[in-house]
Amino acid sequence: MIKHKIPLIIGSILGIGLFVVLLLLIISIPDIKSEGRPTAVLLVTPYEPTATAFTQAEVPSEDSEMEPTPIPGVFSIDMQVRVTNTGGDGLKVHSEPAIESDTLTIASENSVWIIIEGPILKDGRIWWKILSESSQISGWAVQDYLNTVY
Repeated sequence: MIKHKIPLIIGSILGIGLFVVLLLLIISIPDIKSEGRPTAVLLVTPYEPTATAFTQAEVPSEDSEMEPTPIPGVFSIDMQVRVTNTGGDGLKVHSEPAIESDTLTIASENSVWIIIEGPILKDGRIWWKILSESSQISGWAVQDYLNTVY
């Protein structure tokens, strides 16, 4: 009768032992959230500018007038811009920098305008006051449909 109980006793001891080992393993895993440790570390290296050497031919003289180079997506007053990405529908030119304001005209796709005022951030959009040299109409348009003219 004892021979029949030996496998049961050995199995019970192994089962309890395995349970204790798993329990200790779960308890020993650190809880990162309760310790307040970050999961990632961002190292920021400060920018240190370095001197750039110019040859005499590359140094601009004070007498020469340099033409500013437009950067795509960056606008400023007196810059020429082209209406783009309207799908051929054109761009509404408003009386005020607001979606609800009156539409003065619709600028056709690829038409060129001049920025005369702005920017103004309203309704989650960037607005520029633009002027058509040909028709002398001016109004406010959303930057999303304007590109710089080179």
